[in-house]
Amino acid sequence: MATLRNSMMESENNETKKKSIVVWTESKDLSLLRTIAAEGIFVNTKAGSRERVRDRYHILAKKWKAKVAAEEKESGGGEKDMTEVEVLLEELVDLESESEKVAEQQNEAKKAAAAKEKKQATEMRQRALERFGETRKRQPETEKEEGKKETKRRRSGGGALEWLKEKGESLRELKEKELQDKKEEREIQKMQREQFVGQLQATQVANNDQMKMLQQQQHQQQQQQQQFTMLQHQMMVMMQQHAQLMSNLLKKDD
Repeated sequence: MATLRNSMMESENNETKKKSIVVWTESKDLSLLRTIAAEGIFVNTKAGSRERVRDRYHILAKKWKAKVAAEEKESGGGEKDMTEVEVLLEELVDLESESEKVAEQQNEAKKAAAAKEKKQATEMRQRALERFGETRKRQPETEKEEGKKETKRRRSGGGALEWLKEKGESLRELKEKELQDKKEEREIQKMQREQFVGQLQATQVANNDQMKMLQQQQHQQQQQQQQFTMLQHQMMVMMQQHAQLMSNLLKKDD
């Protein structure tokens, strides 16, 4: 029983291996390259087949590059008729090369930005250390001076309050001036908009007047043309009547 089970499992494993083997033909290569050109290498492919698709494309691309290099050596790069597979390979290889260049440029830009940030961080840390060292040097002297001035500070508490009051007043005046400047700026912008609208309206009125004048001129020209046509018609009628009259007179004379 165990032997039969092992035999069945071995048969299933062999069947799975047979199913996983893909025999690449020219038609399958063409279908693969069309799919890559239209949608990308890994679109609509199962997880198990992505690696085979990628490997097959790399094999075809490698053969194509070798063939192009050999033909350039032999014929000096002359043009030859290419199959659809070769045309797709040429386009995909060029696209892959351009993508690699773009990726390389992006990596270089990231490296440069990282190096710049690292340099700036180092400089800031160095400046901070320098300031810290200078502060530590000045600290003993500052403590002495602070000890001497502590008494004065206690006495000048009212002066500090006065200074804060003056500073608050200055800030208030500055804020009011800023608001006034913004208000004046808005009023100027409003006047400019109104002037612009007025100019547009005046231009539109002038254009309308010109259009009316043109229409009147066209109407007058049409009337003149009609009058001229009527005169021509009357002249033709008179000439015909005159000719008929002359003909009648000549007949009577005969």
